[in-house]
Amino acid sequence: MLKPRVIWLLILASAAGYVYAAGGVDWGKLSSLLLVALLATGGSATFNHYWERDIDAVMRRTSRRPLPMGLIKPGRALAFSLALSAAGVALGFLLLGLLPGAFVALGWLFYAVVYTMWLKRRSWLNVLAGGFAGNAVFLGGYALGRGYIDLAAVLMSFAVYLWIPAHIWSLAYKYREDYRRAGVPMLPVVIGEQKAVAVISVLNVASAAYIVLLTLLFLQSPLSLLLVAVGAGAAVASSIYALVKRTEGAMWKMYKSSAPVLTLFLIAVMLA
Repeated sequence: MLKPRVIWLLILASAAGYVYAAGGVDWGKLSSLLLVALLATGGSATFNHYWERDIDAVMRRTSRRPLPMGLIKPGRALAFSLALSAAGVALGFLLLGLLPGAFVALGWLFYAVVYTMWLKRRSWLNVLAGGFAGNAVFLGGYALGRGYIDLAAVLMSFAVYLWIPAHIWSLAYKYREDYRRAGVPMLPVVIGEQKAVAVISVLNVASAAYIVLLTLLFLQSPLSLLLVAVGAGAAVASSIYALVKRTEGAMWKMYKSSAPVLTLFLIAVMLA
């Protein structure tokens, strides 16, 4: 219900923001941050399960989730999601402070309300608006480590934001018939397959290039450059391959290669 394969990267982003901004690690603060991030992101993910249980039931990719399978009653799922969310937001303010707590609440709001409730079924802009939840998790960690938000924090948080559309839309491309059947206006459904391949591939290259730029501006250590170069190189190569082949298999390879570039960047941020 907590979508661990989705939220772990957001939790890593919050930790990376904290470690970079603090310049060292207070293990008590980091533990509190990880707990809050787990509760808040897990709560919003569980709420997403509850709210989308009807469309999950008609999509091949999601039909075996607990609610469509009847393993958990909707009322219990809702109560669990709200309990996790309330605990995460409350502890964000109590354990982390006002500014980090505000970003925790903002991240929950963008994913659970803006993305899930408001835009997911209404507009292809759902991913672009909901993506600000990615900024929020990084900024929450950064605010905990430094006590304020500066230009570097904002620019680095957009590494998460710019990575999200290509990652989600390349997955949506593979399951475009699912989204079409469920009436969810993801980009590959709205603009057509060939245009979608071009847009998603270019976005993936742009995201990788932005991450490289951030590395040169703010990290600069040889190890950081090496880690990011490996991830960005794989992302760019898979994007070019997808543009040339324009097949579902090529798009799937691009999707699979998109996660490592952000992961390696966040690790590089923590090692800087």
